[in-house]
Amino acid sequence: MPLVRLKPLLEDAKKNKYCIGSFNVFNMETLEGVIEAAVNADSPVICGVYEPHMKYSSIELFSNLVKDYANKVNIPVVLHLDHAEEMASVVNAVKCGFTSIMYDGPRGISYKEKIDRTKKVVEIAHSIDLTVESEIGRVTRVGVDDWKVNENKTDPEMAREFVEETGIDILAPAVGSISGMGEQGAVLDLGLLEQIKEKTGCFLSLHGGSGVDDSVTRKLIDTGINKASVYTRISNIAVNRMGDLLKKGVPDLFGMMSVARDVFREMVENRLDVFGSKNRGAQPGAAD
Repeated sequence: MPLVRLKPLLEDAKKNKYCIGSFNVFNMETLEGVIEAAVNADSPVICGVYEPHMKYSSIELFSNLVKDYANKVNIPVVLHLDHAEEMASVVNAVKCGFTSIMYDGPRGISYKEKIDRTKKVVEIAHSIDLTVESEIGRVTRVGVDDWKVNENKTDPEMAREFVEETGIDILAPAVGSISGMGEQGAVLDLGLLEQIKEKTGCFLSLHGGSGVDDSVTRKLIDTGINKASVYTRISNIAVNRMGDLLKKGVPDLFGMMSVARDVFREMVENRLDVFGSKNRGAQPGAAD
């Protein structure tokens, strides 16, 4: 089916207490793995394109590839711009048919400037019925934030103000998860998440899902998470399996790419099961 819009999927996820899985893709193998997993699980899925990855390939060509794969399957596929910092990336993604946008803004900008810039993104996206996601607080990033998790957590009152001022649809709060964390040891503040949910009333997104234990993930969904992103956990396993091929003296690029696709398929299907979205593939959300 054609690419779908995200909001109807989030509404169903919120109503039925599951979440939509978002997985970064950047080449044919990762894309195939994610979509094959979603088909096997009969689940909606978000194919996320991380802004820094866009410099390695043509976003026009890759978005057409995603559309082509989506047209060949009967499950809802969302094409999502992930962690955009530049307005030009947002405009380009809209032109290329993306059906969901996440906008962070340039690092280091003031809170007021982030509100002003995000408002402009919302105006563009909402004019063509696309959802906008943004982060308040800062989800700690391995190698970037020096693990200052508690210092970066989202203030519920600021979250309320930001949602009201900008009109975003999805808030990505910082409640203890850590992006780039390979082991499932993050400590999540469920009480803080509950406060943010009550203050904002909007859809909520988990970033840093790789570092969250499965039992905690279920609690997060019960508390209000409607969308969850996982990349590092899958990438690490793929890299390790490719390394095993090298150790065996099989330096074959085709074989390595096949391993990457297989890992993405296996792990994404596993995550969709944990997220509770299996057998939810008949949900609405088709884009025009």
